[in-house]
Amino acid sequence: MDLVNPSIGLIFWHSIIFIILVLFLSKFAWKPIMNFIDEREKEIRTSIEKANQMKKELKYVEEQKNKILKQARMKRDMILKEAIQIREEIKLKAKEEGMIEKKTIIEETKKNIQIEKEIAIHELKNKIGNISIQISEKILKKELNQSNKQDKFIKELVNKLC
Repeated sequence: MDLVNPSIGLIFWHSIIFIILVLFLSKFAWKPIMNFIDEREKEIRTSIEKANQMKKELKYVEEQKNKILKQARMKRDMILKEAIQIREEIKLKAKEEGMIEKKTIIEETKKNIQIEKEIAIHELKNKIGNISIQISEKILKKELNQSNKQDKFIKELVNKLC
């Protein structure tokens, strides 16, 4: 039961030992511990400041990234608009060239048809002329044959009469 009801001497010696321990710890252990705690606190503060600074830098980098992305999107949109405009211009040029080529082909075809028509008319006229000459020749031969017959008939009549 000595532990439950300590004597005054025990309390005295325990108090002295405790005070000596506190003095010893304050002189030799508390300063290094406090210095270590202070250094640790400084490190934590600098780490927090660095983290805050990194957050700011990250936010700045994020803003720069967004700005660059925005510019890239604007450039992309501008390039797409230019490409669409160039495509439309190419289409228009192709249509115009197609129309011009179509007109030239039509004109050449009309000229070829006209030339062939003139050639056909000329050939037809030549054939008609040849046919007319042949008909005239046949008619003249027939006429001449008949006149020969008439001459013979007249000669016979004259011979009979004479």
